[in-house]
Amino acid sequence: MKRILVISWFFPPVNSSEGLVTYKLLRKSKYEYDVFTQKKVDLWSYGNKDYLPESENVKSILSNADNLKDWETDAVEYYKKNINKYDIVMTRSMPPESHKIGLKIKKINPKVKWIASFGDPIADNPYTELKIREGAYNPFALRNYYRLKLRNVISPRRIYKNILFKIRYKKFHYRSFHNEEVLQKKILNAADYYIFNSCYQRDFMLGEDRKKYKGESIIINHSFAEDLYPLKQKKEHGKLIMTYVGHLDDLRSPRLLFKALSELLKEDSNLNEKIEVRFYGNMDSKDKVYIIDNELTDIVKVKKSVSYLESLKIMQESDWLIHFDANLTSVLDTNIFFAAKLADYIGSKSQIFAITMQNGISADILQNMNSLMVTYSVQEIKNYLWLMIYQNYKSEINEEYRNNFNSEYVAKSFDNTIDRILK
Repeated sequence: MKRILVISWFFPPVNSSEGLVTYKLLRKSKYEYDVFTQKKVDLWSYGNKDYLPESENVKSILSNADNLKDWETDAVEYYKKNINKYDIVMTRSMPPESHKIGLKIKKINPKVKWIASFGDPIADNPYTELKIREGAYNPFALRNYYRLKLRNVISPRRIYKNILFKIRYKKFHYRSFHNEEVLQKKILNAADYYIFNSCYQRDFMLGEDRKKYKGESIIINHSFAEDLYPLKQKKEHGKLIMTYVGHLDDLRSPRLLFKALSELLKEDSNLNEKIEVRFYGNMDSKDKVYIIDNELTDIVKVKKSVSYLESLKIMQESDWLIHFDANLTSVLDTNIFFAAKLADYIGSKSQIFAITMQNGISADILQNMNSLMVTYSVQEIKNYLWLMIYQNYKSEINEEYRNNFNSEYVAKSFDNTIDRILK
């Protein structure tokens, strides 16, 4: 059969979250793929020197473009020259420019089967909306503005705040949010299949009336690749090692954890001999100052970013892995964001301690995994930290459920979809 064309701005060796999700999915698939990507831009990635094992069924086609506009042009030109090679095209987002390429390909060849894969919503993103509300973005520098939906308005107070909010920002951002709303609708109207990473993301993006879009929705979990983890046996530590790997900011913040540690430190001056909490990656400067001001530097260690393969090793070496989700309850009742890092955590077989919303995809996964999940309460966090430190608290991993995130299992699910498309 013909190969499948995949459009992805990120792909190894430029190892971003989206690129790694794509890599882990394709390498275990039974089908053959050409991935149109680029090699020059590594912003929002682990870098471009972290080489992962190559797969015989996946070939990278590298554009020399160093910006999204030129890359989009290169991809469309490549497809025109190779139109007869592919019956199926899959576009991976983020960034949304991948789907812009899909729209142009579908216009060139309406018969091609187009799979549009979404990492995050393009329009109406609640995380960005929360940043605006919290004043995290300068209104003159903001790139995106996402319209509030009526389904998220549940109180008169919120209605009043929303009116003021729209008046304040409309004049700066109307064009931006309108363009992204239009783009997302165009994609959903043109694509034959949509890939979402959870039912929560699907329901948020398609709304209640899913039948208005012609495409078929497919839920594909983020996955972990068992063979990429280097350690065969976990190391023993003299004290409890808790680790966070990834990007933090003013909304996805460890501040509540720091407050709980600060309270424990007041009760036990030798706490640093019992626990060490390590952070690899970006952290907001205000949280770094909090560590210093509250004399947590002997307990909390902020380290530089590491490569993807090194991050897997660090996960395996840790007793507990910490997961943070932004508290979106002021704009949304459920968490729609499935962080790809959570699948890697699951693959490491280390214990997971998550601070997240009570409802949503993270909560569903963690509860089914029998992992430890708390909400945004300092006292609750403190109580469980005490149990971990002084009572050696652990949870028993649900191995059967864990297999749902194994890349081999996830790839088979994806292959079933390709089978149906080809039939």
